[in-house]
Amino acid sequence: MLLRLDASSSPHPLCNEAQVRAIEQEAASSLSPHQLMHRAGAGVARLVRARFPHARRIVVLAGPGHNGGDGLVTAALLTRPGMEVTVMLLGHAAARDRLPPDAAWALGLARAAGIRVVDWDGARDTTVLADADLVIDALLGIGLRRPPSGDIAEAMRAVSLAPAPVLAVDVPSGIEADTGHAPGACIRATVTVTMLVSKPGLFTALGAAAAGEIWLDDLEVATAAPEPCASLFGAAQARAAFPALAAAPHKGARGGVHIFGGAAGMDGAAMLAARAALAMGAGRVWCGFMDAGAPALDPLWPELMIRAPDALLATLSGTAHDDARCVVFGPGAGQTDSARALLLAVLALPCALLIDADGLNTLAAQDRDGASWRALRSRRAPTWITPHPGEAATLLGQEARTVQADRLAAARALASLTGATCVLKGAGTVVASPSGATWINHGGNGLLATAGSGDVLSGAIAALLAQTRGATAAGLAAVWMHGAAADRASAGQYALRAGTLGEAMAAVRATLSL
Repeated sequence: MLLRLDASSSPHPLCNEAQVRAIEQEAASSLSPHQLMHRAGAGVARLVRARFPHARRIVVLAGPGHNGGDGLVTAALLTRPGMEVTVMLLGHAAARDRLPPDAAWALGLARAAGIRVVDWDGARDTTVLADADLVIDALLGIGLRRPPSGDIAEAMRAVSLAPAPVLAVDVPSGIEADTGHAPGACIRATVTVTMLVSKPGLFTALGAAAAGEIWLDDLEVATAAPEPCASLFGAAQARAAFPALAAAPHKGARGGVHIFGGAAGMDGAAMLAARAALAMGAGRVWCGFMDAGAPALDPLWPELMIRAPDALLATLSGTAHDDARCVVFGPGAGQTDSARALLLAVLALPCALLIDADGLNTLAAQDRDGASWRALRSRRAPTWITPHPGEAATLLGQEARTVQADRLAAARALASLTGATCVLKGAGTVVASPSGATWINHGGNGLLATAGSGDVLSGAIAALLAQTRGATAAGLAAVWMHGAAADRASAGQYALRAGTLGEAMAAVRATLSL
């Protein structure tokens, strides 16, 4: 069965390569030889006909493994009058006598179907690619171990220059299925059809952009899947996570958000977070500007209550652990002695806490055995951190490229290190809890790569945490809406910048009929 996966999908399990191999082996053991590969090729062929019904000149790039075998079966099943299908074999010269049995069978099937099967010839076949209506990428699949090289890398470069759409089989070649990282060249697909179960690398890092439109073909396999390594979080879960407005008898029951930040010259960061908290339905929002010259009133959002940080902190002392509150520390806070002292004070509060931006930088600059880190790890109330890759790298003592090479591992490491739920922002935002549970948000785009969008996310998460007394699903819902707002904006529904993002997220929430 073919299933389209998008930002509205139901909760969806993601499995890493080892888990996929185990599922594949179990399924194959109960089927006749080559049946699983035949089902894969048939599924790709069905999707080609549905998504690219007018394609007449189709080029299949087939590698020497099982992924290439899937492509060969696809080619054999696509042949019909008026259809010109060409298979180009890559990496086969060195592996001709040691092809996997399924791949060798598929090669024979394609030839028996009368398909034109040729070895890759760079100069000649680059021209053929340029004239194709559709290119099918069946080069490498999930077994990537090193950067592509030789004729495979050459063909991938040629595909990048060809005008035809690309359909990738299982995973775009060059993308690591577990991480979304590309150690070298990679295919950027228009459509990807992934087999058996979905892989995390299709939804984060470069893989999120390279995969294009994603379809899943379960190959009619009903074997029990292992515990997934991560899950997608979709619209249905966001809807279920929102607090019921009818159950809020007064503004206090809708949660209070207290934001500390906005040092001199950076007032806007704290203001964006505060406005987003209001847009997301918090009953009351306070903003503790660290800039002594900050305005006492926000004329555009007069609902905001502005206090000096010490005065705001005093109102929070003695709050109960289950109180409907959330504190945000960090947007525009700077990294001064006063910021360090204030961070230590908010870490001692018993209510939900979110640390972002300069809060994370201030934390990273301190000894991990120091007072702030000890206070962070000893917190019992819900705690969230929302780093971008650079901040995550600083906290972990790594380079940003190391974080990006395995975003799931980085988010889990930060959650373990801090005892907080980590929201690792970026393409395919990853959320990891201290328990090890991991989610990927399938949504969002480059419109979010703008100053202030992270501050808006912090305020939105805090608003929903306050309203639900720290429910993890509520924080995930805010992450989902953040991406969904950008997706709607990219479709031309409205303009988007950080100053309008909070209200755009509220508009997304309204469409869920809450």
